[in-house]
Amino acid sequence: MSKLNCSVGDLAITVFCKLPENTGNIVRVKSAVGYRRWGANEMPLYTWEVEIATESGWLAYEHSTGYLETQKEGPVPDKYLRRITPTEGCSTEELVDSERLRQRREINLVEDLTP
Repeated sequence: MSKLNCSVGDLAITVFCKLPENTGNIVRVKSAVGYRRWGANEMPLYTWEVEIATESGWLAYEHSTGYLETQKEGPVPDKYLRRITPTEGCSTEELVDSERLRQRREINLVEDLTP
């Protein structure tokens, strides 16, 4: 098994999500769900139960009927999470509460992940 991106208690940002409204959410990893099928064409993926760590964020889930449901907590595969490490001198609470820090982290993450 490859190394997981997150562990319980981590703050993470959602990346490369199939639903664009899910990309860039700041979440707190609550517990392990284990391997779960995620999408029709994918092998089971290691999945975490997460909760949105900001006031304005939502997790969107699309059902097979096309219905889009939003929630403040739910499952997210490890594949779509990157652990956030606060900059030196910044606590995780300050990171969650600061929209400017969130946006700067998202820009840096996108730059780091762009081929």
